[in-house]
Amino acid sequence: MNRVPRILAAASIAAALCVPAGAARLDLPTAVQRALDENPALAAIAESRARVAGGIREARADAFPQLALVTAWSQSRNPSLLNSPDFESILEQFPGGSFEPSTQELTRAVVEVTQPIWTFGKVGAAIDLAELAAQVADRRITVAELDTAQAVAEAYYRVLASRDALATIEADRRFRRRDLERVESLLEIGEATELEQLRAEAAVAEVEPEVARRQGDVSIAETALRRLLALPAGEPLDLVAVAGDPGEAPAVDELVASGLAARPEIADFELQLEIYDKRRAVTAAEGKPQIEFAGSWGREVRELDNFSDPLYSAWSAGVGLRWEFFDGGRRRGRLEQLASEQRQTALDLEDLRARVGLEIGQAAADYRT
Repeated sequence: MNRVPRILAAASIAAALCVPAGAARLDLPTAVQRALDENPALAAIAESRARVAGGIREARADAFPQLALVTAWSQSRNPSLLNSPDFESILEQFPGGSFEPSTQELTRAVVEVTQPIWTFGKVGAAIDLAELAAQVADRRITVAELDTAQAVAEAYYRVLASRDALATIEADRRFRRRDLERVESLLEIGEATELEQLRAEAAVAEVEPEVARRQGDVSIAETALRRLLALPAGEPLDLVAVAGDPGEAPAVDELVASGLAARPEIADFELQLEIYDKRRAVTAAEGKPQIEFAGSWGREVRELDNFSDPLYSAWSAGVGLRWEFFDGGRRRGRLEQLASEQRQTALDLEDLRARVGLEIGQAAADYRT
């Protein structure tokens, strides 16, 4: 007797029995969206947006005035006049005269300001560098989202397939058990032999290890999907079967062209090449003159009661130039390292493009077969 059609017919009914009662129904789009919203690993990667936004704000701050309140109290005694030979000649003009240095207290409170005036592009390149880093973070978040969506889809189909396989083998086991019961009934009335009974018992025993293996496959697949969906262990999963046949895939050349244009990993490498240009600009600008304004305003008094008196105002203003024109070749070494890393990244980009084309071609072949 051909029992395969009967087993397959029973499998569709048995598959529904694999789903625990009370489980919330999930279709594939809902499962993917839940993973994008709830997966903690993806949320940790997405948090890099906030870190990069802080980096942009930090880079822009270098273009604005820097203000600081500086206060100090000091007490001093300075005998420098007594150590001066010129002062000794002055004292000699006053017979019996003497001079004793006194202790002096000084309280100071000023607001200091510094403002870059010209940095030969260093600040601008640093801001551009931070903004490019933000774009890189966005690309990497997109990569993580795509990887998560793909992992959820694969886990979703794996659960459905393992449940179908379990339902099929369990239907086969039920059929074999009924066949054993039939043989035992026939044996009681002398219509079957003990050999037929042994064969039926062996058929039932033969399928038990396969049932246990496929039950384990279902448990493993469901655990993996729960982890991606950030669900508690043992949470029931009621998955909606994916209906319909997949459509015809476009031509491989079209898929490759689309992948090379849209893959965020490729855009990530292209942005990294731009980042190296900006890093080299920042490093090169450090070896050029930096012009900066510096000033301060406040009060310096010996007695605190004089703080409100404008007569004790203290202020300063000036423009300074700092030029680190020789550093022993350290800056040149950094530039050479950056240039080498940029060339390596360009080679990695070409390798990635080749691998993407190969992966798409293999995936298209697998899809069609």
